[in-house]
Amino acid sequence: MEAPGGPGAPPMWGPGRKMAFGAAPGPRSKLWYTLADGTLSEVFFPTLDRVALHELRFFASASGAPPVDDAGDGQHRVTWLAPGVPAFTVDSTHHEYRLTKEFFSDPDENALLIAATFTPELPDVRLYMQASAHWQPGSEGNFGQVLDTHPPALLLRQQDVWICIVGPFAKATVGYYRSSDLQIDLHDGDGYLTYTYERAGPGNVAVGAEIGIRAGSFQIAIGFAHTRSDAEEVARTALQKGSGNIRHAFERAWRSLPDLPPALTKVSGDEGMLAQASLAVLRCLEDKSHAGAFVASPAAPWGESNHNGNQIYHLVWPRDLCRIATALLDAGDTAAALRAFRHLQSRQRADGAWFQNWFMDGTPHWTSTELDQVALPILLAWRLGVAGCLDHDPYPVMVRPAAQFIIREGPQTQLDRWEDLGGLSPSTLAACIAALIVAAEFAHEAGEHVAASHLRTVADYWNDRVETWCSTPSGQYVRLAGDPDHRPTTGAIAPEFLELVRYGLRKPKDERILRSLQSVDSALKVSLPAGPSWRRYIGDLYGEHDDGSPWDGSGRGRPWPVLTGERARHFFSMGLPAAEMVRTLEGFAGPGSMLPEQVWDGPDIPSRGLYFGKATGSVSPLGWAHAEYLELLVTIALAGFPDIVMPARRRYTEGPQQAPPFVWSHKHQISRITAGRRLRVQLPRPGAVHYTFDDWKTFSEAEAIDTTLGVWVAEIPSHKLAPGSKLAWTAHYVTGWEGKNYEMTIEGGGE
Repeated sequence: MEAPGGPGAPPMWGPGRKMAFGAAPGPRSKLWYTLADGTLSEVFFPTLDRVALHELRFFASASGAPPVDDAGDGQHRVTWLAPGVPAFTVDSTHHEYRLTKEFFSDPDENALLIAATFTPELPDVRLYMQASAHWQPGSEGNFGQVLDTHPPALLLRQQDVWICIVGPFAKATVGYYRSSDLQIDLHDGDGYLTYTYERAGPGNVAVGAEIGIRAGSFQIAIGFAHTRSDAEEVARTALQKGSGNIRHAFERAWRSLPDLPPALTKVSGDEGMLAQASLAVLRCLEDKSHAGAFVASPAAPWGESNHNGNQIYHLVWPRDLCRIATALLDAGDTAAALRAFRHLQSRQRADGAWFQNWFMDGTPHWTSTELDQVALPILLAWRLGVAGCLDHDPYPVMVRPAAQFIIREGPQTQLDRWEDLGGLSPSTLAACIAALIVAAEFAHEAGEHVAASHLRTVADYWNDRVETWCSTPSGQYVRLAGDPDHRPTTGAIAPEFLELVRYGLRKPKDERILRSLQSVDSALKVSLPAGPSWRRYIGDLYGEHDDGSPWDGSGRGRPWPVLTGERARHFFSMGLPAAEMVRTLEGFAGPGSMLPEQVWDGPDIPSRGLYFGKATGSVSPLGWAHAEYLELLVTIALAGFPDIVMPARRRYTEGPQQAPPFVWSHKHQISRITAGRRLRVQLPRPGAVHYTFDDWKTFSEAEAIDTTLGVWVAEIPSHKLAPGSKLAWTAHYVTGWEGKNYEMTIEGGGE
């Protein structure tokens, strides 16, 4: 019989706040699973950007009473199978029952196992299960079917993916989600499954079944494949293997991976529990079909209110990927870090940059340019080289093209690391300056000395101008500035300037850094039960509204644990103990050891699952946060700072500073230059610069030198001019004149 009520409720993602996340290691099992609200949430197959199963939840029902939704009504406690082994046990309790569920996958097949024990506390309580496939945005929907087998098997089809669920089912049905599904049937008051439909679709389809035991243990297997017969075979084979054998194989597979360095366990505050969980989370974030493609998170922010495919985190961001890769490198998993680097190389565009983010196959999702996401892969190459892990020279194929893009397009970025505004950003500039110094080192080793010299000159110029561009006259760094010719007088307070310390461009106790930190603490610091955290910047709208309702394009930004990690490393760099900050991050993780993107800083709102100092509904886990936690432990354990670029530190914080030339480019058309400085003009093609100091009564010519970086440079001796003077210039290319004159004003040197 065909189920009525199609197409069902509109499609949506699962909750962004996951309590657990796991997968089997290795390439054979191509599925990943998440838990939320005590039950199975989104399952990804066959790639980590594709949600196949939306959820699987249990209901307890008795005659004369509404059913108990285990996910929504039960009290849940989650534990790991073993430290660092992402199989999970969830103990769920309610006054009508107790339900213990174990979740793990088969490392050799695309199968997920649920081993459960049901203990009713009242007579006549029956247990039911309902599962639904994820309705892909833009598709016609899914199909469902009950197979006439003994016991019945449940089938779901999502485009080219088949899902088969087998277990001790007494009766089964299929319907449209929130229209004619099992949950709707159980709400009729008799406590039983009344309608047993056989087929449904297309639409938002859910299958359901009565568990055919009144009390005791049972197993459910879920098979994923690209044909119906294969999905059914995978599920039934898993059930025949049994949960004990699969659990043992799962644990053995995880134990075969490199262990967490003991030094990190020693400096943790929880005997290494979160550190081992963080290492596992980062490893699980890698796709199985596209080696090295680590996603930001296995979730969509505020997914339960997110009805489209735009705002998702199961994508690759170069920034997050580089943070994850360096954390894995420092945690001893060099092979994983190398895979991430190779993936970056494979996704680099012809112009040297990377898209803002992309799906597993490389298809871009958001296409804006973030200059720090061009710089960080260069820094990852440097880190791998310093560690002796590189098996090839990355300079000609990856580093040089990326550096070319930075000098051609910078210093202003289309978007900063928070992806909502652009301009001159201290954090972006820090990454770019460090990356250019690194690229110069690579160029020097390759014998490209002219290229190395120009890369250092651009880096020197940007480093020299950071404070003029990005801080107020009182010395307060701002989040963003827009005009390289005028110092900002005001701007949003944000801790972005700490990246200058991270890479060794500024000393931890630099007066400007410390002064700006006072403003950051006054405006953005939040004291929480686990310890302090910080909001991103004044005016941040990315977070829940004050009433707890999800972000809908506006809201209020909440504290980010990743900022606690960044601040903790600065704290340690000043010679202060950071153990309390370590424990703070561990407190943010919660019982499932999942570090969130944001933590709630308002009064408790239990109806929305919001509690003071605990994860908000955005996303959890966030790979970047777990990476930052591991890097904090590495910093403390080594009493060193692995992100510091030593050539940059020596150049900018040790010894006297030179006064570099100003560098003009078509993307950086400055009109003011400090007295005593030369002007270097960067041209996009061969030619010469014609310049005048007397309004073209006389002029001189400077031939542009080929840097071998796709740009040609000529220097104007503007250092000879007094404040108040003007100069003008134009370019004459091999193909003809520029067709435009550019003017510069010489200003006093007291900036």
